Amino acid sequence: MKTILTFLLVTTLVLSYGQTINKLDLRQDSVNGKQIQSSSEHLIYKGSLVELYVEKTIFHSATDSNFLIKFTIKNISDKTVGIDLTDYWRVVYPNQWGIYNKPYRELIDEEQIIPDKTINKTEILNKYRDNSLTMISPDETLDYYRDWNGSGEKVDLKNKDEYLIISVDGQLLLTNGEQLEHITLNEVDNTLRDIVISYPLNHKTIPEKSVIIKH
Repeated sequence: MKTILTFLLVTTLVLSYGQTINKLDLRQDSVNGKQIQSSSEHLIYKGSLVELYVEKTIFHSATDSNFLIKFTIKNISDKTVGIDLTDYWRVVYPNQWGIYNKPYRELIDEEQIIPDKTINKTEILNKYRDNSLTMISPDETLDYYRDWNGSGEKVDLKNKDEYLIISVDGQLLLTNGEQLEHITLNEVDNTLRDIVISYPLNHKTIPEKSVIIKH
């Protein structure tokens, strides 16, 4: 296994499942690991409001020397969902990557920060009412790109017996004005967080006017 670069998330947030505060229902669900695999995308999370996917592709930008990962958020509810994408540290992001000889991590040496248990519920609800969140209509999707934030490492596979595995971590906070859904990945099973990409790697350039979460 080649050198693995670990990137840590700073302060994150989490609340207990099913807790109701300020008339907002907080929910977080998980998906069954057997449901997640496909040839081109990986389902990380399925809640009551959204699904979150990662595309199994290495993306590049003319303005960034590091590779980027594409995340797709799909609104599966019947109301517009607002998502807070304003904080570089409070999104789902690639946390660690490496080249492996098997399609899973035999050794898990990844570090994750224990989330903070506080959250400003009034603030996120006010942002929704003010239309200052990133809004997604029912049955629509939003793509955003997050950089690896490494040192310009080149990512590639040399032969068909190698696998690129990218573990994702982080959080997303979203609401439909009634329910508050907080995606936190610090305790999610590794079969959900690990994006396994087979040889050969697919490389793409990000489209113009893409949503890129920058530091």
